Amino acid sequence: MKIKKWISFSLLFIISASLLMAFVNSQEDVRRYDLIIVRNDDLIDYIVAIPYASKLGIPIVPVNPTQLDEKAKAQLYSYVQFGWKNVLIIGNYDAVSKEVEDELLGMGFTPTRIGGDVRTETAEKLALHFYSKADTVVLASALDYGSALAAARFSMTYDYPLLLTLENDLSEYAATALETLKPKQVVMIGTGLSPVIESKLESLGYSVFWYGKNIQRIPIEPPKKPSPYKYSLIGAVISLAIAVPIVIYYGKKRWSANRVPIEVLTEKERIVVKAILQKGGQVKQEDLPELTGYSRPTVSRIIQELEKKQLVSREKIGKTFIVKMIKEINLKE
Repeated sequence: MKIKKWISFSLLFIISASLLMAFVNSQEDVRRYDLIIVRNDDLIDYIVAIPYASKLGIPIVPVNPTQLDEKAKAQLYSYVQFGWKNVLIIGNYDAVSKEVEDELLGMGFTPTRIGGDVRTETAEKLALHFYSKADTVVLASALDYGSALAAARFSMTYDYPLLLTLENDLSEYAATALETLKPKQVVMIGTGLSPVIESKLESLGYSVFWYGKNIQRIPIEPPKKPSPYKYSLIGAVISLAIAVPIVIYYGKKRWSANRVPIEVLTEKERIVVKAILQKGGQVKQEDLPELTGYSRPTVSRIIQELEKKQLVSREKIGKTFIVKMIKEINLKE
């Protein structure tokens, strides 16, 4: 009898220990990720990842779906250096390409991919990966990003799995996940869902609570037939009051931009500029030596400096150059 009891106790201990180890391993399997990777050109995968990133206490890094850019690589190398190498890629190869996965492998990461052909399937696979059972499941439209974002916040706050569905019917992937998770209650989020889904869930035996079902825009009462001329006049006055200062400001700014103080010129440049202005702002370069008293090489060098400062321009006509002032000079010293 004692031997039988000892054998029974031993078997019971072994079974219990095995179940405990299986549970611990499953928890470690779920919590082994250091980082979540999603595509950066579609928000839905990022939204679906939010509750699981919160559950694990890890960041989400959106990347280019086809290849890693330099900024993403710089971020990712930091994780590798700290030994955070286990990466969860959300989405199939259309969402995050095989090339990106290969780049991650080359950087030293150990990637795991969870994704489906459609976003409702991806949400189902994630929910079943992170939860084996749940009393409550959150459901949102796969096409209404606003409602999906609110649903992600709800899932994150209460630690519930998040599923996505079609707008007018319960998706097959959401239905499959519900069968596996066996929840008592389904929380529907947002206005992007149909009452058909609510009825279908209730017919399947789930208790349904729908947040945001009756959200409506606040009605605005129309004005009591105001005179259109009154508001047209007010609008015109307001527009004029706004436009005039802006026009004056930019006019002054443009005028100031083309008006140069004489302090920016050297003494020789001032003499040359005054000579050009005395001729109406345009003169032959060959006439400037006589007008300024400088030699031809000196005049040529000064003109080149004025061109660099974008104060004058030169145009070759025949065998000579015509020098023109292109900006106004403030001659008041």
